[in-house]
Amino acid sequence: MPLLKIDDKILTKFSMVFVVILTSTGASAITKHLHDTTQIESRVSERAQQLPLIKSMTNPTIKVNKLDPRLKLALCQEPLKIEPTSTAFRSGRLTMSVRCQGQRPWGIYVPVVIESEIQTLRLNRSIARGSILTDRDISVEVSQRAPSDKPLITNLTEVVGLAAKRALPSGTELTHVMLEQPLIIKRGQHTLITAGRTGLDVQMTGKALQDGAIGEFIRVQNLSSKRTIQGQVQQDGSVVIARW
Repeated sequence: MPLLKIDDKILTKFSMVFVVILTSTGASAITKHLHDTTQIESRVSERAQQLPLIKSMTNPTIKVNKLDPRLKLALCQEPLKIEPTSTAFRSGRLTMSVRCQGQRPWGIYVPVVIESEIQTLRLNRSIARGSILTDRDISVEVSQRAPSDKPLITNLTEVVGLAAKRALPSGTELTHVMLEQPLIIKRGQHTLITAGRTGLDVQMTGKALQDGAIGEFIRVQNLSSKRTIQGQVQQDGSVVIARW
């Protein structure tokens, strides 16, 4: 029986198709045993949302760094262990550790950026050093951004009545380090000294030897005895001492 002759071109095409099928099947089988990087990103985002610090934020948004889709990570037979590498973060940046503790263990670090709705206070006008702030000097703003490294003032009650430590231009976003309690007593000013002992208050006239804000302890001189004593500045400008 004569042998069937096959055209070389047909044989070549058939071989190529066969190789493509085998390659595709092999790649598909391998892919089934690998983690989808987008699924890892999703789980990292879900875990970050559970962190107490982020749960305490207002309307937080979480941006997970995109993983290289070419990354080959064996499909984990156990739930992935996802934890932050630190309990604190700066400028909204956090690193999450993702680990597989199965038969083929692996681990990666995934950067995350967090933003949230933040209320801040800004000056409506420029103020001089020592100026005492009122609610008319301040506007309240709400923005979506990364948490600040420095503690921000978010409530008017925290600043009204405080004095500026230095001159501040209009538009300044207020922080605690810019403000202080206003001076109630100035050096050289006469004041009322009150001393209490066994339920009996004694009052005398004194002279402040230091500037003083509410709650501060300053040196004052009893004008009658010329004795120098230390007392705490009160809101009405008087000074209270424990004894005399």
